[in-house]
Amino acid sequence: MPRYLGFFRYSPEGAKGLLKEKAAPREAAIRKAYEGIGGKVEALYWAASSGEYTGAVVVELPDAATGAAFGMVIQASGALDEVKSMEVITSSELDQALAKTMTYRPPGG
Repeated sequence: MPRYLGFFRYSPEGAKGLLKEKAAPREAAIRKAYEGIGGKVEALYWAASSGEYTGAVVVELPDAATGAAFGMVIQASGALDEVKSMEVITSSELDQALAKTMTYRPPGG
């Protein structure tokens, strides 16, 4: 399954909920949500200091469309101000990509 690295920032309302509920129950809810769409949370980290993001998550998802659907539902909840994600690959997968050959001419080249 494709693996994604995501960064998230709670909205003021989401942060109030986190203060009230605490981190461990939120992590359990996040894991359950991903499992409900056929995904798996590999790791979830909370930022130790105030910064650009509240936390980061590494997840496996069945496909990009599932990730997009999950993101839309989470954004619509209003609990988050921002979510950024990217598909990530292992060193072995990168080596496979680097072994592929292609021809490319840059603009003006």
